[in-house]
Amino acid sequence: MVATKLEKSVFEIIRVYHEYSRKKEGWDELNLKELTQIIKNEYPVFLSTCSSADPDGYIKNYFDEYKNKNNEVNFNAYMKIMGKMANIYHKRSHNDETCDDRK
Repeated sequence: MVATKLEKSVFEIIRVYHEYSRKKEGWDELNLKELTQIIKNEYPVFLSTCSSADPDGYIKNYFDEYKNKNNEVNFNAYMKIMGKMANIYHKRSHNDETCDDRK
């Protein structure tokens, strides 16, 4: 069976996450530096649109919201962050130019 476009997209999200995450005791997680790198490198348009004044502070807010007791972001938390960003992208596709993911 051939993977669908959406399945390929999910595999690509995982592949890119693994490029930035570090392996530790069977778990791969992102520290603040790695989360900052992945968002800056892989979502530059998003950052320039939604956090041009303070991109590091914007990313740190996401990190602080989702970090675990090890002070890292696991894949599940990373997907929550990406979900918020995807929600903003979706709203923008409907001409909503805000960067608020709560509406």
